[in-house]
Amino acid sequence: MVNWLLYIILRVIGFTLRYRLIDESGLITPGLKRNYIFACWHNRILLMPGLYLHFVGRKPIAALASASRDGDYAAGVVQLFGFTAVRGSTSRRAHQGFLELTRLVMEGSNATITPDGPRGPRYVAQSGVVKLATVTGLPILPVGIIVEPCKRLKSWDRTIIPLPFARCTAHVGKPIIVPRDADAAAVEKYRLEVQQAMIELSGESD
Repeated sequence: MVNWLLYIILRVIGFTLRYRLIDESGLITPGLKRNYIFACWHNRILLMPGLYLHFVGRKPIAALASASRDGDYAAGVVQLFGFTAVRGSTSRRAHQGFLELTRLVMEGSNATITPDGPRGPRYVAQSGVVKLATVTGLPILPVGIIVEPCKRLKSWDRTIIPLPFARCTAHVGKPIIVPRDADAAAVEKYRLEVQQAMIELSGESD
């Protein structure tokens, strides 16, 4: 019931939003020719489905959602938008979630991950998105989402809820390609690169 309510609210508000795309990657506007790993901050997770459908269309995409109770709501909402929800977090189903997401990607799906989820710290990327890139060979597309005006919830990530008729800008950065033989030092290097790109694209660091 809560999932449906959130979905309906987001869909109704979504019809009023003024969408804008800044495509530094040069990949979205002509249409995706291959699959990618989309990375956006956790507090923008509810905005990603509407933006993806608006600018990419109905290409298959799998979203990693926490195995917690809060993750139940996020998973339910993204599924109603047509995403495949994969459950897993650092404390529960981490290995199973990673394997399932990898399988879906290798079968031809895009993926979306919130690198600072599920519990933060806010705007600090974890290494999971880079490790997924090393296993699958897919480039990472960092995405900054800027919404004005909006409401921020009093959660650890200050979840963003767009207000009706807000301007919603998706700022897609250049693809980050991680070598499949990346060692621990390289994974850390690319983790920091993803984090910095997302901070710059979203215009927020704290």
